[in-house]
Amino acid sequence: MKLKDIVIVALLSVVGFVLSMAAGMGTQALGTFGVFVHVSLGSILVGPIYFVMCHKVPARGVVVIYYTLAGIIYSLIGFVPMLPVMIAAGLVGELCIWSRANYTDDLRLGISYVASQVIYALHGFFFILVLGVEGLVDTFPNLFTEEAAQHVKDTFFDPATMAIILVIELVAASFGAWLGSVINAKFFDGTGEREKILS
Repeated sequence: MKLKDIVIVALLSVVGFVLSMAAGMGTQALGTFGVFVHVSLGSILVGPIYFVMCHKVPARGVVVIYYTLAGIIYSLIGFVPMLPVMIAAGLVGELCIWSRANYTDDLRLGISYVASQVIYALHGFFFILVLGVEGLVDTFPNLFTEEAAQHVKDTFFDPATMAIILVIELVAASFGAWLGSVINAKFFDGTGEREKILS
């Protein structure tokens, strides 16, 4: 991977992070129902970025770098526990692609993207699993009271709620992957002026 490739991945990671955060903040307006789609809207918006990145920089490690950079940005704004979650998402994404030749295989990219985004969507579950209610309050004192942290635990440890979150995320990430495939094929996967956008 050349320096130019790393710069492209870094820029796309930042754009993806901004879109995900904006979409996540937008879901707060949904109140209680926001937990079901917190990551899902971002999964739709970021799919095209993921596909363009993998097609443009078809190299091992690109997915890990992409998610790790998002985790680092989370850490810089005070969400340090997101870093291991995002690294795990990147590693799973890389494993799903497996071979360097598959970075331009839309089916493998779709599987990779969906798997990574599901891990990202379950970050609240991982927080409660590792930190517990008191740990969540201690780690994010400005975000969670003990009551709010208990609500997070009750939400993610309820099988019906977890199933709904997973189904919504699987559908959203799959749609984002399809959208990414279409947009990449239409605007970036060929010759001509549009192909030069990220060159």
